[in-house]
Amino acid sequence: MLPFICRRNQGQSIDQTSAPQVIQEGDSLLLECTYKISGNPYLFWYVLYPGQAPTMLLNDLTRKSEKNHKGFTGTHESKKKSYNMNKNQVEVSDSAMYFCAVSDTVNKTHSSPVT
Repeated sequence: MLPFICRRNQGQSIDQTSAPQVIQEGDSLLLECTYKISGNPYLFWYVLYPGQAPTMLLNDLTRKSEKNHKGFTGTHESKKKSYNMNKNQVEVSDSAMYFCAVSDTVNKTHSSPVT
């Protein structure tokens, strides 16, 4: 079994899958994130592996509708105000806490882990 633990971010107007998910290796994963913010939000998915600091996994800084990194795909649907993340086949090494974040501003010096 592969646990996926998500938490609700209380600092922003954002909601995501909040109950822990336990899935089998090789199964698909979908984590949903919706936001309520005016303007053009910048959206992120972070991952927190056991014993490590959080790191950015995906972002929507380039405003493309879909991003892919390490097999995870982030899909931004601005009309639905959602930025969902999925992976077709999870691995045991994907066990971690995942959380989405939103910001209405991003510094230009910010770098993206996804090219």
